[in-house]
Amino acid sequence: MIEKQKVLKLSDGTEILPYKEAIAIAEKRESPDLLVRDLILLLLYARKTKPIYGRTMLMKQVFLLFEEILKKYNLKIQNPKFVPYHYGPYSFTVAKVAEDLAFAGYIKIEGKKNTRKERFIITEQGIREIEEKWKKLNENLKKEIENHRIAWDQMGTDGILKYVYTYYPEFKEKSKIKDKYKDIKWGRGKG
Repeated sequence: MIEKQKVLKLSDGTEILPYKEAIAIAEKRESPDLLVRDLILLLLYARKTKPIYGRTMLMKQVFLLFEEILKKYNLKIQNPKFVPYHYGPYSFTVAKVAEDLAFAGYIKIEGKKNTRKERFIITEQGIREIEEKWKKLNENLKKEIENHRIAWDQMGTDGILKYVYTYYPEFKEKSKIKDKYKDIKWGRGKG
């Protein structure tokens, strides 16, 4: 007869499970269809020959891909955990994963860091890595990612920030530049 081991409880409330119990729980969890790394690679793959210029643009495009496109489809997606920050929605996970992708050779980061001249480019290794997932995506989703990537690139950094601040005002509360993008109130004028 196997005796059930006790759960160790730390002073902060954290529970440490016995190894076999922890493994059993981990095996029951469903893994996501798309990870944060996939979101970055999908955006870059959608326009292989066009880099994304600047970290702010990369961050906002991943945010909009997650919020406005992928949530409409029945996919399990790793949550990038966006929070209000200096330039609107920011994900420490996305920032770290982008650096990890560059270190692993899936993307190249060129140009001066934290400027609009900084470029995020998918490499041949990155293309090979994401190609199979891209092929498995719904055709409408692929078209939507491609079209939005073109539109977001054309908006530029100021345009995408204005869009995000307008439609996601809860993410501009901690922004250093929120006053640059005033809310526009549409309606009837006087008279």
